[in-house]
Amino acid sequence: MTASTRFEILAICTGNICRSPAMDLLLAHDLAGAGGRFAVSSAGTHAMTGWPVNPPMDELLEAHGVEVGGFAARQADTELLTGAGLILTATREHRGWVTDHAPSTVRRAFTLTEFADAVRGADASALDPAGLVEWAAAHRPPAGVVSRSRSTRRGYAEGDVLDPYGLGDAAYEAAFAQIAAATQVIAAALIATRS
Repeated sequence: MTASTRFEILAICTGNICRSPAMDLLLAHDLAGAGGRFAVSSAGTHAMTGWPVNPPMDELLEAHGVEVGGFAARQADTELLTGAGLILTATREHRGWVTDHAPSTVRRAFTLTEFADAVRGADASALDPAGLVEWAAAHRPPAGVVSRSRSTRRGYAEGDVLDPYGLGDAAYEAAFAQIAAATQVIAAALIATRS
C-alpha cells in the first residue's frame, strides 16, 4: 500500500511530548498488523518542537515494546489537520483548538476516549475507515450532553486524558493506561474495517 492511499490519523495534545506521542506510537503499534493501511502521526497545539518523548512516558512506551528513538515533537498546522482522515485529541479543549484552526475537520476530530467509546458500537466490518469516522461522528454525544459532563481534577472534563507533564510517575502511568486502553479499542475497530 502506498503512502498516498493510507488512511491518515493525527494525534493532538499541547506540547507533543507526552500524551499525543503515546497516542500516536501506541496506535501505530496496535495497527502494525493492518498491512500498512494506516499512517499515524502526532503534533501539538503549542509544541515543544524538536523535543523527544518526555520521561517517563518514553520508558512506559518502551516497556510496552514501542520504539521512541526517532520521535521529535512538531507543531500542528492547518495542512496537517486538513490532511488527516481522523484526528484524536487528548482533551475537549484540544478538539476545540483543532476545529477552530481547521473548521472542515469538525466531523473528523474527536477526543481519544470519545472515539473509542463511539466505535465500540459500530459494525466496523461493514465500513471503510472514513465510513467508521462518519459513523462515529453521527453517534457522538450531543454538545449539550458533553458540556454537562462531570469535571475532574485541574478543570478537565470526564474522559479527557490528564496532562502528566511535570507531575510524578503515577500521573504518567495513569495517562499511559488510559491511552493504551483507548488505542486498543480504536485499533481493533480500524483493523476490522474493509479496505
